[in-house]
Amino acid sequence: MDTLTIRAYNVEFGDAFLISVPDSKSDGQPIIRYILIDVGNVLFKSKGGGDEVFGDVVEDILNVLNGSPLDLYIMTHEHLDHVQGLNYAEEKIYLNDAVELCNRLQTKYVWMTASAAPDYYDNYPEAKEYHLRFEKLYSNIDNYLSSLRASGVPTSDKIKSMRLNNNPRSTKECIKYLRSLTDSSKISYIHRKTNLNGRHPFNDTQFEIWAPEEDTSVYYGRYYPASESLYFTRKLRANNKLSGRIKVVPPHGVDAGDFYNLVEMRQRVYENLLTIDKAKNNTSIVFCLTWRGLRFLFTGDAEERSWLTMRDLKQEEQVLKAVHFIKISHHGSKNGTPEEEILNIILPENPSDRIPRDALLSTREDTYNDVPHESTVDFYRNRCDTLHDLQEKLPGEYIDIKFQVRPNI
Repeated sequence: MDTLTIRAYNVEFGDAFLISVPDSKSDGQPIIRYILIDVGNVLFKSKGGGDEVFGDVVEDILNVLNGSPLDLYIMTHEHLDHVQGLNYAEEKIYLNDAVELCNRLQTKYVWMTASAAPDYYDNYPEAKEYHLRFEKLYSNIDNYLSSLRASGVPTSDKIKSMRLNNNPRSTKECIKYLRSLTDSSKISYIHRKTNLNGRHPFNDTQFEIWAPEEDTSVYYGRYYPASESLYFTRKLRANNKLSGRIKVVPPHGVDAGDFYNLVEMRQRVYENLLTIDKAKNNTSIVFCLTWRGLRFLFTGDAEERSWLTMRDLKQEEQVLKAVHFIKISHHGSKNGTPEEEILNIILPENPSDRIPRDALLSTREDTYNDVPHESTVDFYRNRCDTLHDLQEKLPGEYIDIKFQVRPNI
């Protein structure tokens, strides 16, 4: 009996999935084809993961391929916890080998999120305006945090992780490497309306792109300019009020100067980093793979705004439908989980086909606030027959989730 296998690697706080798909050649002969999704983690070792995990992961990927080509590599979005693993392996592990990693993989096709295209921002001026504004904002935050560190002011681990994950300079280097996996003519920058004909080698497997939208300006939210933050901080220091409504005072025994520095840190740094983070997450490729009647949904780190955009599509463009497997978005965060109206479509409480549902959680605790979010994970645990949690495995190990054709499909 044909078996589709999703091998999910524990890369700590990040994603790395290898899918083995029974398919057929053009002459009808059976073949196993392979899809690799992302491979990355947050670099901060004590809260997210260390680079050394990629050695075991990449070695296992090559062992599974066993000389066969990687049919499709998919980079969901531009965050280090999704893109930096292969680049690290190439530079640190295979640099002096006779055969480079990119040549070992023999990648046929590459999909990258639309906004990763070299000329993307030339074609979308509104998205470009937001993008440049956010890059400048990140640079200001980076300089601010560097000055705090030089002054001996501690920075929380969660802010360190988010700062690393959103570093545009590091991400660009990783994306440059991922483009080298195959010929430029075989690289596609994917959005919901992309015509997938000729962009993959599969014959018996179908793909549907649910997100992102082609114009990513729809995903950018409000941020807090530094001048606004300083203004609010001065108001706080003057009268312990914010906008005349919320009274903020230092807790008993806490130095007032230190307390207001923390207030400023949260508004000026954390909230802005979170806004930048959301914009990138919402550009994630969300795709549904259909094989032998079973549907598999891979969500990247899509957050609320992306899910609502999918929900609000015109009737003739609707993409939402029931699936049999879901990769829980954004590592089990609350803001990565769609509202109940959408979830009831994707994971109906009483599915008509009565086929078991599976969910996959790829995460690590204590990297970001409330991730994974307990009640969110409980929802998937209650709605699905099996919740596969990579935290049950050691770094570098994996879970195999197997699916077979059922007689009633």
